[in-house]
Amino acid sequence: MVITTLAGTYISACNVALKTFSRRRLEERLEEQGRTAWLALPKRLPHLQVMTGMLRVSLSLIMLLATLELFRLAGYDSWVAYASAFVVAGTLLSVFSVAIATSWGRYTPEGLISASIPILSTLYFLLWPVVRPLHAFDMVIRRMSGVDLEPDDDTISEDILSVVEEHEQGDSVNDLQKEMLEAVFELPSTAAGEIMTPRTDIKGIDITDSTTLEQVRDEMVDIGFSRVPVYNENLDQIVGMLYARDLIQFLGKPNGFDLRTLLRDPYLIPESKSVSDLLAEFQHTNQHMAIVLDEYGGTAGLITIEDILEEIVGEIRDEYEEDAEPDPTIRRISDNTVEIDARVAIDDINDELELELPEDDDFDTLGGFVLSQLGRIPKVDDTFEHETLRFTVTAAEKTRVVRIRMENLDDTFAGDDDETAG
Repeated sequence: MVITTLAGTYISACNVALKTFSRRRLEERLEEQGRTAWLALPKRLPHLQVMTGMLRVSLSLIMLLATLELFRLAGYDSWVAYASAFVVAGTLLSVFSVAIATSWGRYTPEGLISASIPILSTLYFLLWPVVRPLHAFDMVIRRMSGVDLEPDDDTISEDILSVVEEHEQGDSVNDLQKEMLEAVFELPSTAAGEIMTPRTDIKGIDITDSTTLEQVRDEMVDIGFSRVPVYNENLDQIVGMLYARDLIQFLGKPNGFDLRTLLRDPYLIPESKSVSDLLAEFQHTNQHMAIVLDEYGGTAGLITIEDILEEIVGEIRDEYEEDAEPDPTIRRISDNTVEIDARVAIDDINDELELELPEDDDFDTLGGFVLSQLGRIPKVDDTFEHETLRFTVTAAEKTRVVRIRMENLDDTFAGDDDETAG
């Protein structure tokens, strides 16, 4: 029984290691040890996972039967004895085959696999007539269940980032390059609604039957963008997109100008659309801007290709913005006081200041948090406390909060004093 328990622990650890190891690190370890003949082992990975899983179940069953037999030989032949045997076997399995094996396999996967290659290869040679049919059956079940058979994207991303971190230590990769790579890998899990320009900040043109070229030209100049949404009465009724270059043909000769004939169909997307998918669509359709719709079909915001690029490389400023000082989204006033733009995401604030502000399905920005706490549209100088933090509205408009001052009543905020988040 002791041998079965130890063997079960070892096989279980190998099973965990085969699911968590880094192929690159394993190959490097084998090359360092001069065991290049074993580099083809990862190609058998699916078979080895099935084999160790099969052995793990088999050894667990053997342990249970051995425990029952020990109780029977000791003269305990009753349902109470059998129940006790199940408890003992379950405890042993939980401790050795789960807790110890998981820790062993998860924290030293490459070392365990490297040391176990001869044993795993021998077992595979002996058991392949059973392993291969089981593997084929496993693949059929996975396909029927809709499971992706390709390598997991998260695992690939982690491997790439681990390489970046190693090169970063040797100054081969700077902080900016690392941040850009991390941002690229975060795009698939970032929704358009998280980085869009909110509805309240959208600048567009209200179309009427009497709209003139001069009115459109003046509004385009005031807005300052080359692409502008055009709506009828309100932003929920966006009828098209106007490009500044389409107005050039009418400069100096306004006769025949009809704004509706210049409008292009708006590109509409839901708030939940992945930013990586949207970027691919922008590339394939030559679009640069999309209108983001909420669950009710109303306009939630607007997103441009520049917004997506800024998620990767940081803020991009046009040439005419060169001398302008950007308003920091998180501005430090003192060690325990900061002023924050209401549009900053809660998780960004938590990361920046090492806080644990609550996140909710109903809001994801500081402004939404303040609104939920007050239960009404905030006004300037409105204040409330949450745990050890005091929040004060320092700027607000008629329908929304703009900036909030946050004071830590018990401690100082984490991070550098001069650091701001943009």
